[in-house]
Amino acid sequence: MKGLEISRAFWEECGKPMLEERFPELMGLIAVGLVGAGSERYGYDDELSRDHDFEHGFCIYLPDEEKVNRRQEFLLGRAYESLPKEFMGLRRSLFNPAGGNRHGVFRTAEVFRTMTGLPGMPDGWRDFLRVPDEALAEATNGAVFYDGLGEFSAIRDAWGNPPRDVQLKKLCGYLIRMSQTGEYNFERCVKRLDKATAQLVLAEFVRATISAWGWIHNRPTPYYKWCLRSLADYAGSAHLYVMLNTLLLNGTVSSGTEEDLAEVARNGDGTCSAMDLIRCICAEIIAGVKRGFPECAGETDLQRMALALNDRIGDGVLRSMSPLAAIG
Repeated sequence: MKGLEISRAFWEECGKPMLEERFPELMGLIAVGLVGAGSERYGYDDELSRDHDFEHGFCIYLPDEEKVNRRQEFLLGRAYESLPKEFMGLRRSLFNPAGGNRHGVFRTAEVFRTMTGLPGMPDGWRDFLRVPDEALAEATNGAVFYDGLGEFSAIRDAWGNPPRDVQLKKLCGYLIRMSQTGEYNFERCVKRLDKATAQLVLAEFVRATISAWGWIHNRPTPYYKWCLRSLADYAGSAHLYVMLNTLLLNGTVSSGTEEDLAEVARNGDGTCSAMDLIRCICAEIIAGVKRGFPECAGETDLQRMALALNDRIGDGVLRSMSPLAAIG
């Protein structure tokens, strides 16, 4: 069973009955769930994930002190610690001063401030551009099991629905980055016999591609450890995953002779070259953009498509900013 399912079961079987019995007056003010950092909050955990920081638990999210005061917060924390230490074969660990608590009682404002820099909802495109994609993904992942007040869910939903202008600017930037790295710089690195830089360029191309695919669906991509895995969250991404995986495993420069480097450029994995794969990947992304943005159906080039998307941004200030302004 996945960690998120275990957490929900622990809430339903142990947490909810305890809170309803001991704190009925607070049930309309708190939220409960599991959002933020950690593989289980994305649903990406596996058996190996259980070797560290893996335990049953959930988070209780509190509004400001005018609604739930510090004494009530303290009592909720004590009550949470009284819950069963073992559940479904897992055992809760002691507090880790290095990593901090991953479960327990938290203020909603501080949770979102930690992830986004703001204590509440975003106010326009500027707030979205200040938050890295991986932090935005953390602020909107996981699940909310219960929300009596509705505040936590409302903030999470607001961060999870970027304005169309933000989507256009993000997608524009990642298409430009794909073109710079994959269509231009990789081949130049191969010609220069620069093996190490060629591998770095391929990695940048893959990350830009995955991010572009995410923003076609108006969703940010998690940090590097989970970005390739995140493709499974989207229907119709299996072919793209195979191509990117093949490129990473077989498309890098493996030796330093001029003959071998030429072979990488021509026929990297015995069936198609790295550049062939890059072109196929770019075509896949272009097709995805056309499905999501039919107004760009006439474009066949990454850079022209990026600029066409940028031209459709409604806010004049955002539209006039650098095409790369939204991706750092």
